[in-house]
Amino acid sequence: MERLFTIREVMDILQLSYTTVYSLCNNGGLPSCKVGGSIRIPQESLRNFILNNTKGGQ
Repeated sequence: MERLFTIREVMDILQLSYTTVYSLCNNGGLPSCKVGGSIRIPQESLRNFILNNTKGGQ
């Protein structure tokens, strides 16, 4: 089973604000799910988000 990240964990990884991560989850920019009323971001969703929104580099 893949890991599920909290919004706060994604905040730290992406160096974004809580509001930005929450908005990305809410508008579908970062696929997420609710577990017991809390938003969780699957590891694969986070990985795809990073890969699809990275410019330059390898």
